[in-house]
Amino acid sequence: MFEEFKKKFDEKYVKPFNKDLTGLVCSNVLNTAESLGLFTAVPPSIGLNIKACFVGKKISQDNIILNEVFKNASVKVVPFGVIQIEKGLPLNLDFIVRYSGYENFLLYGFGIKYKFLSLPPIIPIINISAAGFYNILEAKDILKHTSQSVNLIVSIQKIPFVKPYVLVGFDTSELVVDKKVAIVGKNKMDLQTRYEVGINFSFIPVFYFNLGYGYIYNTEGYTLNLGIKF
Repeated sequence: MFEEFKKKFDEKYVKPFNKDLTGLVCSNVLNTAESLGLFTAVPPSIGLNIKACFVGKKISQDNIILNEVFKNASVKVVPFGVIQIEKGLPLNLDFIVRYSGYENFLLYGFGIKYKFLSLPPIIPIINISAAGFYNILEAKDILKHTSQSVNLIVSIQKIPFVKPYVLVGFDTSELVVDKKVAIVGKNKMDLQTRYEVGINFSFIPVFYFNLGYGYIYNTEGYTLNLGIKF
């Protein structure tokens, strides 16, 4: 990928590459609007959630760099995985950290989620939350990618074994390429909108998994989460 990137470092090539990269990093950050809570007695919980998050995003048609990398693939989908840890705090807040590493790539990020509305208030069926995330993706001596996202999520509780959700996200990013790669350069992505829908399945109280679909700016994406709650 990096050799292809070096050969095609030009605005018309890097702009769609940055867009697809941002879509991968910013997708699948939330799958429920429910807050974890600092701790709960029933069911017993310390408000800790650990999950493996996976995204498969179709490559944009104008992304020459990734299309060249995956030219022999029957389905041009870029896979991406992240470990995400979420801890409940007081006042309906959750703190979230994210990490991923593979060969030259290193991703780390954090976010804050706030549940600001539950309907009805006494025994909530619908929860609505907002969350902000900041991510840094680095490839040593090659590039640095920073992204910011704001997300609004609505999820439905009290249905046995399943919890559906819908999400809309707004993402921006900046890609900076190291001087040693080619020429000095950076590319900024203006605000783009992302839509996601999915369902959480939990047949055993502590464990859950999630399947989702997203429309990420101009292409489709697919999500999978495997998680455990403490």
